Amino acid sequence: MNASPSAFFSIMELAIRWECTLHKVVDAAVLGQLRVVVGFAPVNCGHQRIGGVVQVNIADMLPLFRRMGPSDDTTALRRIAPYDGGEWIYITDPPEGVAIRSADLLVPGQDVQRYEDERDLLRRSTHSAGGTPRYDWDAMYAWLFKRINDDGVPESQAALVGEVQEWFIRNSRSGKVPEDSTIRKRILVIWRVLVGRN
Repeated sequence: MNASPSAFFSIMELAIRWECTLHKVVDAAVLGQLRVVVGFAPVNCGHQRIGGVVQVNIADMLPLFRRMGPSDDTTALRRIAPYDGGEWIYITDPPEGVAIRSADLLVPGQDVQRYEDERDLLRRSTHSAGGTPRYDWDAMYAWLFKRINDDGVPESQAALVGEVQEWFIRNSRSGKVPEDSTIRKRILVIWRVLVGRN
């Protein structure tokens, strides 16, 4: 059975998927190439109550994605727009807005598909019918997230690279293991987020 396409992607997921920094994904959203949405319980916007999945202006969220210095853990969302677009509506209650974390921000799957198609982004990762990828990166990411959740962040990026390489040695069906430089590139975004340099 084929898995259905994801309805939404986090900005972190897209950075991993496209093998780029978080800022490249944020830049695309700032330029209007990707919508960014968030879901929350109803709030007052003047005389109406609005909740559910709504658009956010990524420019309002930039304190979560600073290029220099530490990013904020949360920032206040004070204006929203309908999911399918429209005028910006200001949140009046709570007066301080809604606290949003970077992980709360999502990009609709249809926007991701269009963006990838327009730029032929995933062509380099396609395989012939029935072919399999050289390395099982998805399984490694699943193990890595569990390892970090269970045991915490490794002492250094080099230590993390070493653990990932050991995982491939233990789990590679072909016996092939990616080079250190390939692993380092694949986990760079994850490492930066873990050490607060996203």
